Amino acid sequence: MKQQRGMALLVVLLLLSIMALLASQMTVRYRQMWQHSHTLLTQLQMREYLSGGEAFAARVLYQDLLDSPQKTSRAQYWATQQDVWPINEVSLRAEIRDEQACFNINSLQNHDENHPDNLARYREKVFVALLHNLEVENLRARQLAAALEDWLDANRDLRLLGAEDHEYMALKPPYLPANQPIRHLSELRAVAGMDAALYRTLMPFVCALPERDLAVNINTLQQPQAALLSALFLNTLPVQTARDLIERRPPEGWQSVDQFLALVPGSHNDERVAGPEIARALTVNSDYFVASIAIENQQQRSRMISHFYRTSDRKVVVRSREMGVLP
Repeated sequence: MKQQRGMALLVVLLLLSIMALLASQMTVRYRQMWQHSHTLLTQLQMREYLSGGEAFAARVLYQDLLDSPQKTSRAQYWATQQDVWPINEVSLRAEIRDEQACFNINSLQNHDENHPDNLARYREKVFVALLHNLEVENLRARQLAAALEDWLDANRDLRLLGAEDHEYMALKPPYLPANQPIRHLSELRAVAGMDAALYRTLMPFVCALPERDLAVNINTLQQPQAALLSALFLNTLPVQTARDLIERRPPEGWQSVDQFLALVPGSHNDERVAGPEIARALTVNSDYFVASIAIENQQQRSRMISHFYRTSDRKVVVRSREMGVLP
């Protein structure tokens, strides 16, 4: 009898142990599911907040387009609105930049690769002049320009000082040039002759727009970008003079390219200083913008980078976006 009661007690204790183990596992599983659901909900909320910030940036660009369809300047709302908005225990920040206050890398892709015109040669000279202003030696600047043109063109013909398939296939790991326009500036890191230091130095001065035209907005260039303005004049305009011109720019910007060129020293006497290629490379209006939208709460920080295009029929469309988590 005592033996049977002892066995029963052992069975009860075993059952209690199993029930305790199951309860513990259920609690752990429940906490994991709750944490997963909470994280997912937070991420969805952050994404919706970022989408709201993107919609706000698009509205700002649309309103500025209605207010000033022929001119874009840093006096407009898109350039002055950089506030932080507290929303339900999160903070949202949106910063909009003009993507035409830079050198369009894709403008180096010649329309006629076998017989480049004066405009194509001028753009190559501008890029080389910009590299000179960034203290890149002449030979390396010319090699990088040629390699970049080979990266962009559709053929496999090697330019003088350039790089094509066999140069890239000799690397470890090997790869091939894109032979098409650059879609994201990070592609520059793969171009022969580009290293991390030069890439970081070049970033404030270049962009990759989905077209081959070069149209730099002189109303949105800032003083640290004076090297680019000087390069547009093939360095016949000193960097300090370019910086002074930007500093003395009217608060509402120049009304036209001609008004700006009239202020450039020597533009009346030297055709090389303000020739037709330079005039075509300048503008006072912009259609491409990029907004950096960041949101932060106690748990995490997220960011969305949205690229906008203002169409000819007065619409603002998002042409691409990037999502990420801030460190």
